[in-house]
Amino acid sequence: MVASRMPGTLLVALAFVAMIAGCGEVPEPPCVLMIAIDTLRPDHLGCYGYGRPTSPNLDELASGGVLFENAYSQAPWTLPSFASVFTSLYPTQHGATTVESAMGRDFPTLAEVLGGSGYATGAIVNAPVLRSEYHLNRGFDFYSEPAGEIERPAGEVTREALEWIGSQAERPFFAFVHYFDPHLAYAPPPPYDTLFDPAYSGALGNSFNLDYFTSGKARVIRQEILGLDQADRDHIVSLYDGEIAFTDCAVGSLLAGLGDLGLLDNTVVVLLSDHGEEFFEHGGLDHGHSLYEELIRVPLVIRFPGGLASGMRIARQVRLIDIMPTLIDYLDVPGEFEFEGVSLMPAVKGLDPAVRAAGRLLPPDECLSEAMRRTNTVKSITSFPWKLIEDISSGEASLFNLDSDPTEQRDLHDSEPERAAGLDATILRAAFAMTDTWFVEMGSGEGSHSFDFRITPERDGARSGIHLLRFLDAEGRSVSVADRGHVSLGEGLLIEDLEIRGALTLAFQPAQANFPVVFDIEIDGRRSGERVYLGKSLDNPPGIPFSQKPNRPRVKSARRPERVPAAPYVHIWHAASDYAPSSPARLSSKTRTELKSLGYVQ
Repeated sequence: MVASRMPGTLLVALAFVAMIAGCGEVPEPPCVLMIAIDTLRPDHLGCYGYGRPTSPNLDELASGGVLFENAYSQAPWTLPSFASVFTSLYPTQHGATTVESAMGRDFPTLAEVLGGSGYATGAIVNAPVLRSEYHLNRGFDFYSEPAGEIERPAGEVTREALEWIGSQAERPFFAFVHYFDPHLAYAPPPPYDTLFDPAYSGALGNSFNLDYFTSGKARVIRQEILGLDQADRDHIVSLYDGEIAFTDCAVGSLLAGLGDLGLLDNTVVVLLSDHGEEFFEHGGLDHGHSLYEELIRVPLVIRFPGGLASGMRIARQVRLIDIMPTLIDYLDVPGEFEFEGVSLMPAVKGLDPAVRAAGRLLPPDECLSEAMRRTNTVKSITSFPWKLIEDISSGEASLFNLDSDPTEQRDLHDSEPERAAGLDATILRAAFAMTDTWFVEMGSGEGSHSFDFRITPERDGARSGIHLLRFLDAEGRSVSVADRGHVSLGEGLLIEDLEIRGALTLAFQPAQANFPVVFDIEIDGRRSGERVYLGKSLDNPPGIPFSQKPNRPRVKSARRPERVPAAPYVHIWHAASDYAPSSPARLSSKTRTELKSLGYVQ
């Protein structure tokens, strides 16, 4: 490859290297190959300890690179997970959270950053939720989607990837190569269909999909699946393993082809998956319906040129959002970037792990996963060994110790209340920062006072419900008010006879973020606008009830107050997120047909 069309900064750097070396070849910037295998569980790979020989080529890749033993995806299904890889943002931030929403455009993608640094950028994708309608093609010069409704098999993906890579003679490349075979349906070609269960003679045959069942649609476990005997269940796993072995062979051909082109030794190879797959561990099958380990713990291997950290295994918890910062750090790409992830290069070099940087929601040792396929409300936070899974709308949560219970069978939420409360507070802080949130602080001073509220998001006669509702103490931890008053949700929020001693903050998010909110407030049975304060300026409302718009310039309820007035009082402010709400994806009829065939939409 000849580095002839690189940006000025890269050319200057290379010229400087040549000058101090005196003579000889100018070292080329490394290429980047990202191999993404959809629906791949790490515990079904030999390099992660699996007993079956599913992955000899992936194992060899891992032996020459850095294997991350505990890598976590930010979502349990394809679209939001890969969008997080490409942006180093959480799903709620980048906006691609459901099959009906597209990734935003107000932040750079990995392809855009590398393309701006002189790289040729190409992608071969094989899932309907990765089509251009979802905007994951941003920054790619070449973006190949399947022409028909059936995703291309692994061998065809390898062939097209090598054709594109081979055509890039003038620039270093960034290639994203996506294999879809381990995803349902499990239908490996011969001999992989009988490789791991040759004696099976049951009703499932040599392929499996959820349409085997008469009820057809739901991705959650059904009575029919519960009725499968162990031989059938084992056979389903064997077919899945056959798909992995088939894909592994194609990946081996890809790496061999890269070697034949003379490019492998100067290429950073990243192997990852977007999510795992459940095989009945928690009463389910498939993915996208939970945040248990079998769905969000994923394989991650990075092989660097020159044998850097060859054979290293890193046990500490990392995240897929850390990949983009790691590559930009290793490639020394100039620029100012706002990532949620951190570079893993310090760990690769055996240095102290990176610390939390300003502006990031969570430190590197805390992993947030979110954005279910049918709801955005279930989130998890993993701070090893502890993990909390929570539905933030209902507040229902489960707590697990992954050290003593790696398969998450024992819920410790009730026996470890302090631990659960701390992780819940972490999830809430992130949720409040990523999505526009209203805050209502009630202060009673040293005495006790009664507060009544009617809070109704409404616009043009239409009313919205409340998506998230929490009462918080001074440390930001959720507290129950069941013994202090009455709270009911319907079209809005009704709070009656809430007794407060000290201070308590109500945080809530309307289901429609852009709806104005009407507040009707009484303190000790009286409407008193002089005791209600808005935003940073602490202005009083014009009267009660009153309406406040979501945070915009010059809106009085914008930003948190800086001082506390005399009690009793009510502070109201609105905190706007830096990220826009999800925007609808404009899906073609072809994409909708594909989504229906996979059960993603009805």
